[in-house]
Amino acid sequence: MVRGKQKSNASLRRDPSWKYSVQVDIGGAEKTYVYLKCNFCDKVVKGGVTRMKEHLSGSHKNVAPCANVPDKVKEEICAYMKKSITAKHLQQEQFDDRVEHGSYYWSESGKGSSSTIHSRGARGPMDQYMVNPGEDRGQTQMMPAAGTREGRRQVCLDIGRFFFENAIPFNVATSPAYFNMLRSVGLYGRVLKAPSMYELRTWILKEELHNTEQSIEEIKRTWSEIGVTIMSDGWSDMKSRSLINILVNNPYGTLFLRSVEASDEVKNADFLFNLLDGVAEEIGEQLVVQVVTDNASAYKAAGHMLMEKRKHLYWTPCAALCIDLILEQLGDLPQHKNALSKAKKITKFIYNHSWVLSLMRKFSKKEIIRPATTRFATSYLTLQSILDVRQPLEAMFTSTQWLNSAWGKKPEGKEVRRHILNDKFWATVTYAILSTRPLVQVLHLVDAEKKPAMGFIYNAMDEANELIAHNLGGEEASYREIWDIIDARWEVQLHRHLHAAAYYLNPQFQYSERKSSNPEVKLGLYHCMERLIPDLTVREIADLQLVLFRNREGFFGLHAAKSTIIKRSPVEWWIQFGDSTPELQSFAVRVLGLTCSSSGCERNWSTYSQVQTKRRNRLSTLRMNSLVYIMHNKRLRDRRLRNKGLKDDEDPLVCEDVASDNEWFIDDETDLPLSDLQLEDLSVDVLRGEADQGGVSTSATPHTSTSSAAKGKRKVGIIEDDEDLNFIDTIGEEDSLEDPFSDGT
Repeated sequence: MVRGKQKSNASLRRDPSWKYSVQVDIGGAEKTYVYLKCNFCDKVVKGGVTRMKEHLSGSHKNVAPCANVPDKVKEEICAYMKKSITAKHLQQEQFDDRVEHGSYYWSESGKGSSSTIHSRGARGPMDQYMVNPGEDRGQTQMMPAAGTREGRRQVCLDIGRFFFENAIPFNVATSPAYFNMLRSVGLYGRVLKAPSMYELRTWILKEELHNTEQSIEEIKRTWSEIGVTIMSDGWSDMKSRSLINILVNNPYGTLFLRSVEASDEVKNADFLFNLLDGVAEEIGEQLVVQVVTDNASAYKAAGHMLMEKRKHLYWTPCAALCIDLILEQLGDLPQHKNALSKAKKITKFIYNHSWVLSLMRKFSKKEIIRPATTRFATSYLTLQSILDVRQPLEAMFTSTQWLNSAWGKKPEGKEVRRHILNDKFWATVTYAILSTRPLVQVLHLVDAEKKPAMGFIYNAMDEANELIAHNLGGEEASYREIWDIIDARWEVQLHRHLHAAAYYLNPQFQYSERKSSNPEVKLGLYHCMERLIPDLTVREIADLQLVLFRNREGFFGLHAAKSTIIKRSPVEWWIQFGDSTPELQSFAVRVLGLTCSSSGCERNWSTYSQVQTKRRNRLSTLRMNSLVYIMHNKRLRDRRLRNKGLKDDEDPLVCEDVASDNEWFIDDETDLPLSDLQLEDLSVDVLRGEADQGGVSTSATPHTSTSSAAKGKRKVGIIEDDEDLNFIDTIGEEDSLEDPFSDGT
């Protein structure tokens, strides 16, 4: 994360050590701790004011004492340290008292402490009946034995209170790290001393950052073999901060590199060019095959500037965004607009009234809204879902339960019923689906991460056009308008030489009877060879090896090569059977291993918003960078593991979370009125739904957007570094990320 200069913490300057030392700049912008030089002996001390106090007081702790400090100064520092220690002890006692009175799982001593735990180790079976000497037996409670149902209940209450008091989302309990934490605490035993806020923000954070870097080294080692795609996309968080995510992708995984806050920058072509050029230089130009961004004019200009400077890489626009824009334009066609408008009225009515929603679920046995990763994919997937439950919806709105209900007699209920029972409405829905389903399937292809899409997008777009024409009866007049919209985006904005070259090199199409003979395919191939194979000799060798590939000679003619064309991804196939043509193999793997979209950047995980909240604004830039780097790469790794187990019939476009201001729930103009009784009934249903889903708002529990108060997006903050908790550790920005147990002299 790149941010402006942090405001200095004025409270730290009250420490008397600042009067007798001066901060020196050693280590540059990447330094992780503060250097102070003593005014009396000129010794430079690292670690901030804490170690400078130890230096001036002559405590012989962590740092050598000052030989020239005046006695008056030494006494002042010692008095300040004593006062500080006394205050900390008092605060610690108050904290321990709060811990004791807030605990469900009772301590046998009756006087538990957050910092000191009984040293006898694990409890035995008799401990629950024993009392410490001098303890008031009348006040003693019997502690539940470990492993009992009552004992677990009390421990769970303590865990629940931690979640509730700190506004932690319930779905955090589904994190593998949550289970690992509790398991480690249990295995360590009762003598565990809980890590302090200082430890979490220093050596523990540094160690986790190191472990994160180690975990992605395996992917980085593949960069030299296959090359990489730099993905970049700008977005704004809920606080209107302008952010630019930078990720690096190849077939073995996507890595988060950094997030740049650009609120103070003019995001023109020059700024974006310098940003992307710097990332290419950092990774290594010889490793970068392409840069993928959105198709905004500034990004487009920056991409052309980048290709002009760096002759051996490509800039390509995001295919997922281009296809989503095609769907948006199709949505403006009269029949599409009519179908979408009436479908939204139906879903808004159903999902804004709990009784109607319950009745719909009873008849349909499923949800009709299908939230997807893009807005217009959501629209057409939801249309398909509504069409799938046409018969249950018609049965619902003709049932005696509906006809006898209050909603069945209201004007809005009658209007929705009229749409449901109108064959013309279903005809427009069918038309919209038939004319867009092939494009949604292409979006499915380019947005999925199970296999690189570069080798398939050229053929997928051709097949989508043909399928749309077939779905609409084959008459040119019926599909020409749609083709014109698609061609305007595909030919002018999206289509690139890389798409044609990857089509040619994909064995699934090269050996197909329906292989395209369009000259642009071979033209794209040779254009890419000239740009991506700078050495003329190597390029000529690769060109000659194309004959072996085209005629299935050598390894390409093996039975295994022929029988696994469909079973292996194109990259895996070339790695396995391209040994007899190493120069062509290297080129093919670099092209076929490319992604077509920057959707990894576009998905708004709000990582930055979770890290930099109002209550955490004292975090240093380095700490923010570290937290975002850890969180983002952890989520990318988890998504990569989920994609490996994704079944062929599972749709990566469909997501579980749906925003509470989704246009399929909320009316842009007015909210549907709800009585107090209906709101009360609805709130009970909402709580029941969240309890069933572990607190996660999913497509199965979309009630969260019902009331007008719920129109805004739900915001859940992570509460850390709170000023109320500063009595545990008063060290601020100048804490180092180094291990506090290391030698600081």
